[in-house]
Amino acid sequence: MKYKKLNIDWNAEPNAPEVKLKIEGDKLKISFYLNPFIYDNVYDEDKGELIFTDCFKYSFNSCNDTGYYLGQYRYNDDILPWGEFYELQHDWEKDFHKDFEILNPLHDKEQLRHFIFFFRDNTLECIARDFEFKHLKN
Repeated sequence: MKYKKLNIDWNAEPNAPEVKLKIEGDKLKISFYLNPFIYDNVYDEDKGELIFTDCFKYSFNSCNDTGYYLGQYRYNDDILPWGEFYELQHDWEKDFHKDFEILNPLHDKEQLRHFIFFFRDNTLECIARDFEFKHLKN
C-alpha cells in the first residue's frame, strides 16, 4: 500500500491523548494532546487540532495499539506502521472501515482523500477533501 506520513514534527500524546471529535456541518474537528516527550516544539499540555474539510465520511473506531499488533485490524505494521497520521493512496471506496458515519453524501468523490490516524486507544479514518493542522500551545 502506498501512503504518505503527514505528521512530521508532531504526534499525539502516546499515553493519554484524550481525543475529542466535533462535527460542524461537513467539517470534522479532532482535538488531542500532543506528544511533548520527543518533539522539541511541543510542551506539556499543548494540544493539536485536525480539521477535515468537506468530509464525506469518517470512522472513529476502537482499534488500539494492542489490537493492531495482534492483527485485529485490516492493516498490519508491515503494510502501514502504527502510531502516525497518514494519507492512504489507494481506492478508498473498496477499502474503508466497516463502521462509519456519513457527514455529506453529495461530494465529488474524485476530489476526496483517505486519511488515517492511529491514536493509542482508537483509530480515526476520514474521507475528506483536505485537512488543516493547528498546534494549540498551552
